Amino acid sequence: MAASRSLSALALFRPQPFLSQSPSASTSRWQSLVKAFSFNHDSSFTPAASSSTVNGILSDIWESILRAVPKKKTSHMKKRHRQMAGKALKDVKNLNKCSGCGQIKRAHLLCPNCVSEIRQQWRQVQKE
Repeated sequence: MAASRSLSALALFRPQPFLSQSPSASTSRWQSLVKAFSFNHDSSFTPAASSSTVNGILSDIWESILRAVPKKKTSHMKKRHRQMAGKALKDVKNLNKCSGCGQIKRAHLLCPNCVSEIRQQWRQVQKE
């Protein structure tokens, strides 16, 4: 039957004289073309998976895709809050007293108070 269907379909595509065609002839040609290529649903061809399982899988995937789309654009502030989570400033624990002036300074660093006094003295020496 498939061979006869393909032959009749090829017959529909034969060149015909353009002037002899009427509008009714072209519609009947299209109707016969549709009939030639329409598949019979009662044929022995059946897909490997049933359509209900495929529809169920596709609907599950489709629903998960729809849920994954954000409704609104994430604002800059919310995005920065999310990116900076867990990266806050840490408390300074390594504090000592300066041996020169007695003020609190960070360990292994120069005392800012002593450094400013040294700068003032250095400027006075340069001016003289």
